[in-house]
Amino acid sequence: MRCLVVVLDACQPTYLGCYGNDWLVTPTLDELASQSVVFDQHFSPQPWPSAVRWNWLTGRWLLTETAADRPRPPRLPEMLWEREIAAVFIGDERSPSRGRLPARGWETMHWVRQCRTPDLEQESPLGGTVQTAVEWLKANRTVKDWLLWVELASLRPPWHPSEFDKEALEGHPEADLEPILAPPLGRILPGDAVTAEPGEAKTLVERTAATYAGVVSGVDQWLGMLLDQLRDLGLYEELMIVVTSDTGWPLGEHGILGDKPPHLHEELIHLPLLLKLPRQEQAGRRIQQLTLACDLMPTLLEAFGGEMPPQLHGFSLLSTARGEPEYRREYVCAHAPGGEHEEWMLRTHEWAFRLTGQTGQLFVKPEDRWEVNDVAGLHLDIAEHLELTVRRFAEALRRDRLDLAPLVRRELLRTAH
Repeated sequence: MRCLVVVLDACQPTYLGCYGNDWLVTPTLDELASQSVVFDQHFSPQPWPSAVRWNWLTGRWLLTETAADRPRPPRLPEMLWEREIAAVFIGDERSPSRGRLPARGWETMHWVRQCRTPDLEQESPLGGTVQTAVEWLKANRTVKDWLLWVELASLRPPWHPSEFDKEALEGHPEADLEPILAPPLGRILPGDAVTAEPGEAKTLVERTAATYAGVVSGVDQWLGMLLDQLRDLGLYEELMIVVTSDTGWPLGEHGILGDKPPHLHEELIHLPLLLKLPRQEQAGRRIQQLTLACDLMPTLLEAFGGEMPPQLHGFSLLSTARGEPEYRREYVCAHAPGGEHEEWMLRTHEWAFRLTGQTGQLFVKPEDRWEVNDVAGLHLDIAEHLELTVRRFAEALRRDRLDLAPLVRRELLRTAH
C-alpha cells in the first residue's frame, strides 16, 4: 500500500466547489472529489492545531487531565516503522506541526523554509513543498509500501503574495477589493480592538474573505501540479490519497477573524475529507455519517494492514467508504477548554447544541448552516436533553471511558425536527 496524505491547514470546506461553493473555481479538488469518497459531515473534536495532530496520529482525543498517569498511546508513524513501512513528512515551515510533531517513527522529516526557496527555484514555501514532494516521489516510485504526509500551510495568514490568485475572483463582487495579506485577527465587532466601526468591519471581512479565496485557488493549482506528477510517474491509479484539514478558518461569520478565541461554530470545526481509494474505487460516493479527525489514524492503519491498538476513540472509515452498512455515531462533540469560557458543541444530523459555561444555544441543521438562529427557547426539551448528553459525554471523556458515553433520544430529536 502506498498512500499520500495532503493536509490543507486552515481550509474552510465552503470555499471548495466539491462542498457546494458555486463561485470559486477549485478544479483540482473538484476533480479529485469526483474520483474519491467525500465525507460531508467531518469534524474536528478539538479545534487547535496541536490537538488535531494528536487526533490524527493516535486516533484519540487529547486528554489533559492526569495525562501523566496514562500510558503514551502508540502513534501511526511508530506502528508503520515497526512494520518496516516508510512514513515520510514534508511540510511548509509555516505549518503548526513545526515544533509540535514528534519525530518518532518518521523515516525522514523535511521542512521547506522561505529562505531556502530560491535554491528550489520557487517563490514561496508552497511551491517548494510541492517540488520537494515531487522529488521524493520520483526517487521512491518503485518502493512497495510508504506513507507520504505533506502539509501545505498557505491558507493560514499572513498570506504569501505569490500564492494569491487574483484571476480566480474575476466576476465576483469583491474582485476589485485590495487584497489584505496580513489581516488583523480576533474579534471584529464594533468597539473591539481590531476595528471600531461597523462599516470598517464589513470591508475588512470582505477583503479578508476575498484574499482567502484567492489563496485557496492558488493552493488548488499547486495541488494540481502534484497530482499531475503522480499521473506522469504512473502512481496515481494505485495510490490512496487523503485530503483533509486541521481546522476551518473563521472569516467573520460570528464576528471573528481567525481561530482565536475558538468559538465552536461550523466555520471552525467542519473539515473537508476526501478519500481516493486505489483505482478510484467507490468514486463519487458521498458519506453523510458523522466522522471525526481521530478516525484518520485507524483508517490509515487498516489500509496498511496493521493491527488496531486498544482504546482508540476513532473508527476506520474504509468499510464505510466502500458502502458497507454501519452506523458508528449518533452524534459528535467538539471541545474548547477555557476555564469559565469552556465551550462544547454537540452535533447530530438534525441539531447543533453549543454549551458555553451554563449557557446553551440550539440550532436547526442543516437549514441553519452558520448557526445564527438560536431556537433553544422554542425547543426546551431538546436543548435540555442535549445539554445533559454533552455533560455526560464530557465526564466519560474525562475518565477515558467513551464506551460509557450516553446515547441520544432519537425519537425526541426527529419528532421535534
